[in-house]
Amino acid sequence: MQALPGDHDDELLRMLRDSVTQCLSRTGLSRVRSLQGTLPGHDLAIWQEMAAQGWLGVLIPDTCGGQNLTLSAAQAVVEPLASWLGPEPFVACAVEAASVLDAIPPGPQRDRLLSDIAEGRRIAVVAHDPSLHLSSSGQVSGQVAHVAAGCAADLFVVLAQSDDGPCLCLVSKEAAGLDIQPELRADGTFSALLRFDDVQAEKICVGSAAEAALRRGRAAAVLMTAAELFACMESALSMSLDYMKTRVQFDRPIGSFQALQHRAVDLFIQKELSRAVLDEAVGVFDSGAGADVIDMETSRAKARCSHAALLIARETIKLHGAIAVTDEYDLGLYVRRILSLAARFGNAASRRANYGILLARESAGPRLETETDPVSVPSVFMAAGPIEQDWNAFDDVTFRAGVGQYFAAEYPAHLRNLGRRGTTPEMREWLDKLVRKGWIAPNWPVAHGGMGLSPSKQIIFIEERERVGIARNPDQGVVMFGPMLMQYGTEAQKAAYLPGILRNEYIWCQGYSEPQAGSDLASLRTEAVADCGGYLINGSKIWTTMAHHATHMFLLARTDKSVRKQNGISFFILDLTTPGVTIRPIRNIAGHEEFCEVFFDDVRVPQENLVGPLNAGWTVAKTLLGYERLNNGSPRRVQGPLKTLDALARARGIAEDSAFRTAYLQIYLDIDDLKSNYARFCDLIRRGEAPGPELSQLKIWAGECAQRLTEFLIEVAGEAGGLAGPQQFGDITADILAPFYAMFPAQIASGSNDIQRNILATRVLGLPK
Repeated sequence: MQALPGDHDDELLRMLRDSVTQCLSRTGLSRVRSLQGTLPGHDLAIWQEMAAQGWLGVLIPDTCGGQNLTLSAAQAVVEPLASWLGPEPFVACAVEAASVLDAIPPGPQRDRLLSDIAEGRRIAVVAHDPSLHLSSSGQVSGQVAHVAAGCAADLFVVLAQSDDGPCLCLVSKEAAGLDIQPELRADGTFSALLRFDDVQAEKICVGSAAEAALRRGRAAAVLMTAAELFACMESALSMSLDYMKTRVQFDRPIGSFQALQHRAVDLFIQKELSRAVLDEAVGVFDSGAGADVIDMETSRAKARCSHAALLIARETIKLHGAIAVTDEYDLGLYVRRILSLAARFGNAASRRANYGILLARESAGPRLETETDPVSVPSVFMAAGPIEQDWNAFDDVTFRAGVGQYFAAEYPAHLRNLGRRGTTPEMREWLDKLVRKGWIAPNWPVAHGGMGLSPSKQIIFIEERERVGIARNPDQGVVMFGPMLMQYGTEAQKAAYLPGILRNEYIWCQGYSEPQAGSDLASLRTEAVADCGGYLINGSKIWTTMAHHATHMFLLARTDKSVRKQNGISFFILDLTTPGVTIRPIRNIAGHEEFCEVFFDDVRVPQENLVGPLNAGWTVAKTLLGYERLNNGSPRRVQGPLKTLDALARARGIAEDSAFRTAYLQIYLDIDDLKSNYARFCDLIRRGEAPGPELSQLKIWAGECAQRLTEFLIEVAGEAGGLAGPQQFGDITADILAPFYAMFPAQIASGSNDIQRNILATRVLGLPK
């Protein structure tokens, strides 16, 4: 298959989506109700219209009358079709059967069949079961259950075992000895049980080519089934949100109740995770990756979409109440379709298990928990610098190996796996190496002195840091202040501060939180009063991370008390050596001094240290909070504990225990899915767009992944999980409690997870306050 025309991808996909929506919206869901429990189970007129519009040929070569597009184009048809609960066998025929036939060598018969599918003349579906056998005389025996659209098909593409190996063959629905028994599904559609009793078949492909063709077609079908699930969960959630905005109880819309808002937000997060994972998996399929990699991503997408859709189906019924369990209410249609689709091609548990099997195969790529596979690393990775290099030009395997080898060779052994942030003095020698190399700011654009890494490269950079055990340094200048200054700072401010960050000369801390204000940032009391061409600042800040090791602070102060509180705040830069600044470190529950309280007593700040317009600091602060939430929502925080968990399980001899593997894979996939969602937002920022309130979902999920992971780590450690400090487990040394303690500040920083849920509920989901 070829890629979509580059300049028209988005427009073509939009046109496909719109055309399907316009076609199906004419009859709405009444058509679906009328077709329930009937055979063949779909609307023949709609099927012919789909053929006329070219949708059935979206994956078929143009030489066979198709459009020769990618799976992302098929997705643009599948999702609106599923949103309207269309029962047409698009996935079974136009995706799976078409993909299988497209993957075998061209020939007159194969080309004719593909043309018939594209034109709507034939409905072909795939049937496969290990029990199917093809005799030397060309007859198939055995049975296959749960064949999607099996009652609607007039032709079956069958994979059976023969003396010559796996063989793809064709069987007509009219063939003697073929018995087709309908299987009524939860949503009123039908699959079929096929019994083959010496049924004459026509061979079309034999051997490894046949097996590979089936594997590719099945992967495409599983991904599009996940896309159907996504569309159904999105529709069900949208319906529920609308209901929550209008249904009144106790003289208030039920959507204003915080308990229901938070439940709705958790469902929204599951939907967004599904979107990220599904789109990434479709992209991997379209990229031409290897079969194992495609199958891994396929299993991950189906696992997430099945889990999320079933959760949304169950919880949206609860959000509606009794009306949702009536047959006449449309939500039930989506719930029943989700029940049918979630089980097709394997439920979430079986897909997670399949992912685990593939994860263990070396051909599927290096695992986080093992050493990077030997790869020939270009010398530029090991050079001291300065280096001018387009790091995105390397393929991911080479980039991972190069970054990993440099970190392993150069990062000091005594600073590995500290279990806390590294201090400025501890990290200075290491950071000076990164400065010379040009690696201090992997997320910054090249134009501002950064590495300009793509989202996938940023994640690899994070993973390799954690694999080596590199401590997090005081990095708020790189991950928060610098990107904000690029957007809101004057040219003079950029020139004054960005180079200092890149040279690791300016170490930054954040002055937002105050005593008695907490997450209510707009209630801050620190004041900045105009004085002699600048400002005098009085007040205090608290929970200021690593302030005692910082050279500068970016802070918010009130500059106008006469207006709405958000409108009277300004954003300032402060040199911490300025007279009147007092810093008091605070010891945390892990025994480390990472937090501080900072006091300001007539601290003078020059006019040029005001960022953005006077009294417009709230806008600047929200943007910076977005960068902070992106950082707190990165997979960085969970990579180290995940590596420790894997090593600990091996040391304790439980790595292959089935109960451990089930729980481990669940957490592993939660983290993998976090990476996919994180990459979406990294890409948004890389395009120059400011992060919006929807970014809060990332921070919530990252924090909750960290909590589940660190609690599981304590559980796996057994009695040693209650011991403070580093402990010996066989050949490894690990501090079990350190990541558990570190998890709490991450869930509180930049607004607690409950506050993030409030933000998402009102500003993204539009629920009433």
